[in-house]
Amino acid sequence: MERSDSIIKFVAVLVFAAVMAYLGISFVTSYRDPLRTVNASGMELRDGLETSGYIVRDEELLTASGSDIAVTVTEGAKLAAGETIAVRYSGAKAMERAQQISEIQLKIRQLTAIKNGKSEDQLSKETIISLSKAVSSGDLSQLYEIEQDVDAYIISGTALATGSEAEEIAALEGQLHDLAQSASSDTGRVTAPFSGTFSFAADGFESVKPSDMDDLSPTQYRSLFSSPKTVGANVVGKLVRGIRWYYVTEMDEISARKLTPGQNVKLAFSRTYSAELSMRVENVSLPEGGRCAVVFSTDKYMQDVAALREAAAEIVFETMSGVGVPKEAVHLNEDGVTICYVLRGITAHETAINIIAESGDYYMVEATHDGLREGDIIIVRAANLYDNAVVEE
Repeated sequence: MERSDSIIKFVAVLVFAAVMAYLGISFVTSYRDPLRTVNASGMELRDGLETSGYIVRDEELLTASGSDIAVTVTEGAKLAAGETIAVRYSGAKAMERAQQISEIQLKIRQLTAIKNGKSEDQLSKETIISLSKAVSSGDLSQLYEIEQDVDAYIISGTALATGSEAEEIAALEGQLHDLAQSASSDTGRVTAPFSGTFSFAADGFESVKPSDMDDLSPTQYRSLFSSPKTVGANVVGKLVRGIRWYYVTEMDEISARKLTPGQNVKLAFSRTYSAELSMRVENVSLPEGGRCAVVFSTDKYMQDVAALREAAAEIVFETMSGVGVPKEAVHLNEDGVTICYVLRGITAHETAINIIAESGDYYMVEATHDGLREGDIIIVRAANLYDNAVVEE
């Protein structure tokens, strides 16, 4: 009987030891290889080149003689031929009259908005929105009016609503007419010689014309932008003719070979102008010492870039998109096929993938209807991982 009890105790000890060993191994394995997953998300890689260059437009400097000159248009304003750009005043009284005219025009505009049903609170909110849009887009064409509205609705807090807006507007328009009549004797106008976009920014490179971009060599490129011409004290700004503008830069021959005249490529002006534009390749020069001059053009956003000259840009030769997969989650199966495991419920599913690029710790793989897709849960690490394995935390 004692023999039988000893055998039972021995077997029990063996079973207990086996169970403890199994639990120990499971604990260590789960500790070393805890389940870790990531959500499959879209990934984009760009083959691009950082460069710097110059913006070229068909532009002319605007001059005005006299000491009392007031520019009456805003940055980026689109003007018709003959439209007033600035007013020349002959004395202090004329300058004072101009200030009165400006204040009356502002008051008429504000009263008209209230007469049309807008509350002062609503006008304040609209002013803040307009200012935010102007800052984020870089559009300064309405900045002067926005500044006036900020002062009237937000800083000064002047009460405008009186209930008799129509009568006030009529009275102000009468004053404005009288001031304009008396101004004709001691003021003169500076007008636009042709239709175009106005800018205050005059830097001495206005003499560089789009025609200079034809067959431009690297040597000519460096010569054109080596030093600006002197801008006279009587210059009040410049006027840009047309809507097409050019971006010219210099790059290495290998990069330049990726570009073909007539091709459209993306240029990201992230540092100097927060936009990515599609621009046409106008010209790629013959190489000189392994360098080429390249000219791009577009007819978009002239109003926004009228004041820019030197600009940094990323030229995007090619853009690839797919799904990002951590390199740690990529395996080869028994057939030598590249795979990753996707978690569905508590089961790991082997999924074949096609790697198209890599960046850092990630591979970019092709997104397919029957393969890996955005939103799938990728198993990065787990214990005993194989196809159809039950995977738990």
